[in-house]
Amino acid sequence: MIRDFFSQQRGNAVLEFALLLPILIGVILVSADLYNINRIRGVFEQSSHNFASILANQSELNVKSFDLLVESVFPVTSLGDYSLIVSKVNLDRSMDWKPIYRGELEGICPEYSEGDRYVGEMPEEDKEESDVSFIVVQLCRTTQGLTMNSGLLGDKLIESVAMNRMSTHTVKLDERLSAEVGVDYD
Repeated sequence: MIRDFFSQQRGNAVLEFALLLPILIGVILVSADLYNINRIRGVFEQSSHNFASILANQSELNVKSFDLLVESVFPVTSLGDYSLIVSKVNLDRSMDWKPIYRGELEGICPEYSEGDRYVGEMPEEDKEESDVSFIVVQLCRTTQGLTMNSGLLGDKLIESVAMNRMSTHTVKLDERLSAEVGVDYD
């Protein structure tokens, strides 16, 4: 009788394990996916803030050095495909030039500019002040390719927006960059 009791318990344990195994696998997959998404989100935050602080201290920009800086701060090998938007925004929300676009993906970042006005959030605002500017760096990508089981979490947008006060109000742009952002080359 005791032998029958323990043999039935062994069968119950195997059945319970078989029923719980898919749940355990699902929890592990979701945990791994969330870890990957949060890790890349942290890398995006750090990279965009570093890029904004570097650009905020520049008094001159040219296409070659700008593109080399983009490649070194945002390597595709570690970040995957992304979209990058760089804007120069004055404290009164006016923009001296159109945003600079870089990256392999297009149209995934929300637009924070309407014409020559910035409509996104600002750390401070003053309609009277005209000689203070910010560099706004917006970095976006989707979670596609990051997750092992995208069916559970779906395809989400990862966005990082970094702002840094510029050390000089005016930035001298080279001829090619001036043409790209729609300002006259001096």
